[in-house]
Amino acid sequence: MLPRGESIECDAQPLEPPDRSERIDRKSQQLKRLDPGREVELEGAFTKHLADAIRAGSPTERQQGIEKATEAYEAALDEGLYEMLNKRFAAEASGASDPTSSPDS
Repeated sequence: MLPRGESIECDAQPLEPPDRSERIDRKSQQLKRLDPGREVELEGAFTKHLADAIRAGSPTERQQGIEKATEAYEAALDEGLYEMLNKRFAAEASGASDPTSSPDS
């Protein structure tokens, strides 16, 4: 215990949240591990939005289209991961073995 009035200084920097591309990469890798077929479906949705962005008339519209495609892809990754988690929790609740779990989890 420190004497009264003394404090410990900490040089630790606060952790910054990962940027969008790092978040997407992490989610994509996790989903690919859990359900490889789902990743292909999600890439199709992203490609459609990206094609719309490429066809846009102005650079601003193109950038907005790319942003929309990225947001849609991240949302689809989230949805896929939540679905996998819900299946896992439902399987655990029912006492059944989970086909998405690895033997060491």
